[in-house]
Amino acid sequence: MNIFESVICHDYTVVRTHREILAVKTNGVHMVGLAWVCNVLTLIGVGIVYLLLTNQSREVYDVLAFIRYWELAGRLGILIFLALVYFMSFGAYGGKAIFLDIIRRFSKLEEEEKHAVAKRGGRYFYLSLLSFLIVSGVVVYLIKYVY
Repeated sequence: MNIFESVICHDYTVVRTHREILAVKTNGVHMVGLAWVCNVLTLIGVGIVYLLLTNQSREVYDVLAFIRYWELAGRLGILIFLALVYFMSFGAYGGKAIFLDIIRRFSKLEEEEKHAVAKRGGRYFYLSLLSFLIVSGVVVYLIKYVY
């Protein structure tokens, strides 16, 4: 199982009941989408931190001024881009057949493997959120207090 399927399995183990597989539909796909958006924003934040630390802060402010110049269109473009990243997770993992296939393969694993897969998915999701929060905090600190 890849890391994104592991996120779905992690969410499945958290909310699983002893009913049929069909009766349990989790939010794992939403978690994958949120992790992807956080990863994209983390990469953008790392790029901003790099530009700020290499004394190229003018480029950062030029991009922000360009987005501000376009007012609503610039902000809307960013939101549409992030929504596309989010909805790509639904295209990849959102179908009921795909979900059931992932859960069936997960159910056939041994108990230790299930625990390892779920743990790996949880780590990926929560570290994606944590890295986004850390990088965004560093960006805010650098822009507000240093530059």
